[in-house]
Amino acid sequence: MERKLLLTKEAAKVLRVSEEYLRSLIRQKKISAYKEGRRGGYRITVEEINKYIEERYKQS
Repeated sequence: MERKLLLTKEAAKVLRVSEEYLRSLIRQKKISAYKEGRRGGYRITVEEINKYIEERYKQS
């Protein structure tokens, strides 16, 4: 099964947050992601974004 990957910019748009805030969530390990290359951006799975949304919804 192929996983759908989002770039930082795309994932931030889905979550309706800034790219910097999304990077902060990644550094805080609230969202799992991996970095592509030395200077490349993060890659985040759609499943990880959905998991984060569900967790946030539970807290509300």
